Amino acid sequence: MLSIIQNKRKLRSDRNISLVKGWNLIGYSSNETNLSLADATFNNGTQTFTSFTWAQALSNGKQQAYLSYYDNSPATKSQRKFKYLSTVSGLDDTKFRNKKGYWIYSNESGNLTLPGVGGSVSGETYDWSKLRFGNGSGSEKNISDADNADWILGTGHEQIYYWDTDVNDYRYVCSKTGEGAPSINCKTTSFNSWQGYFIYSNYDNITLIRQN
Repeated sequence: MLSIIQNKRKLRSDRNISLVKGWNLIGYSSNETNLSLADATFNNGTQTFTSFTWAQALSNGKQQAYLSYYDNSPATKSQRKFKYLSTVSGLDDTKFRNKKGYWIYSNESGNLTLPGVGGSVSGETYDWSKLRFGNGSGSEKNISDADNADWILGTGHEQIYYWDTDVNDYRYVCSKTGEGAPSINCKTTSFNSWQGYFIYSNYDNITLIRQN
């Protein structure tokens, strides 16, 4: 799971991420490495100008205690697994990590605020056609060629997923949408800042390259 950095960025500004009740897949698009989950706040929109600290959101049943992310850093495949982001020291991780995607289950809809992280401006998009992949040996391919070369999982269209909170289901990021699109689940042709995405690689050491 990953998040794509955008060109337009700000320093030390808060980021508000809209959550729906149920599962949300969010991305972390900031270089700030010291933001603890405990620093996050939540506002469910029912109390004007009132936010709950993360501890208050948990104690009032507004959020689930753990966010999950996929750790693909171990060299051995059997050691790669989903881990937890939590406020509990020693339990996998307590801080958000740049370019990672996170599952969060919210008991209420509202806004998750990450204070002072700056990073990509909310609502920025990145065009599908600019994404490239490298194979670790100097070769690069655009997203369609990487699919055709079987570097990433594909069945005639690009298999990059995100979680669509409007329908509580997965959607594809594809080369085109609407009539003639390769799948009815192709809803977008661009990537959004602070959104989490899945990409299935068929080989180790495939690198995702964001072009300016």
